Amino acid sequence: MRARTTAVAGALFLVAVANAGCSVSTTSDTTQTSDERPSDLLHDRRAATRALAAVERRVGTTPARATEVLAYPEYLDIKVQDPAVPEHIDEYEWRGGSVSGPEPVHLSGPQEEVEASLFPTSAVRWRDVPDIVREVEARAHHARPTRIEGAIGSYLIVRRSTNPDDDGRVEIDLYLEGPRRSGYAELTANGDLVTLHVS
Repeated sequence: MRARTTAVAGALFLVAVANAGCSVSTTSDTTQTSDERPSDLLHDRRAATRALAAVERRVGTTPARATEVLAYPEYLDIKVQDPAVPEHIDEYEWRGGSVSGPEPVHLSGPQEEVEASLFPTSAVRWRDVPDIVREVEARAHHARPTRIEGAIGSYLIVRRSTNPDDDGRVEIDLYLEGPRRSGYAELTANGDLVTLHVS
């Protein structure tokens, strides 16, 4: 009888330990998925989306109207219209889960040109950025006659095209690096490859 009581007590102890382990594991997972962990904005799923959403919360409007979005793996820089003072363009930076700004952007030329350069941040499917980057990296690696061996996306720029033939479309320029060559890809806002340049 004593042996049976000891066995039951031992089993209960093991269950308690297992449950405690689960609790610690759950807490650990939650910590690791917070915005404080390092993110690669070009390759991690939803990283660019989270960064942009944080900036838009600071700006106070969603979608924001931008003249340019610059995204590196470790930070995002964006120039956006102030919704309260439309003739103002301000610069914000997201880095490591924190947003800094606004910093005023010095403008020149007619206000109409500034307005013409604006685009909604929703013009790009930010959740698809990792897939777009990886596809372009693969195509650059296998390009012929000249390829970018081991191509890795280093940064991207989103802005309106200034080419009159493009009718002001929003475009993405993705810059690529490799150990032997580099280059860049021109893409539509949807991520369709227009052309690949290898240098």
